[in-house]
Amino acid sequence: MNTKLFSAALLAALTLAACGGGAPAQPKGPISEDRTTAFKSMMPEFSSMGKMVKGEEPYDVEKFKQAAATFAETSKKPFTFFQSDDKGNGRALPAVWSDAAKFKAEEDKFAAAVEKLNAAAQTGKLEEIKAAYGETGASCKSCHDTFRAPEE
Repeated sequence: MNTKLFSAALLAALTLAACGGGAPAQPKGPISEDRTTAFKSMMPEFSSMGKMVKGEEPYDVEKFKQAAATFAETSKKPFTFFQSDDKGNGRALPAVWSDAAKFKAEEDKFAAAVEKLNAAAQTGKLEEIKAAYGETGASCKSCHDTFRAPEE
């Protein structure tokens, strides 16, 4: 697989938030705001790793290891805020709650991908890291496609 092509496609997909159909985003209540903040807090590490994976920045083994370890920790927090917010759920679709088993499966798949990425990062083997990074990004996209409304 062409890593640069895959990375470009993944970045485009994530940037466009190519989400499955559904109702437009609702207003955000405090739980939804906390959820969004938690997701945004993990993105600096994911972006930093992505730049190294794509060759936009030099691969720094120690910097990557630290970013992956931090990402592994911060990536857990958003899921603590997946309660329906009566003040508005933002872009979270009702399917998060109506199909909770499927959402939980996506969460578990993401957690496993993040764990694999962190483990690969700790080896320092860039080819393993690239594959694990791609799996993590694909997991994000899979969940967004099903459970997140597109940006308006």
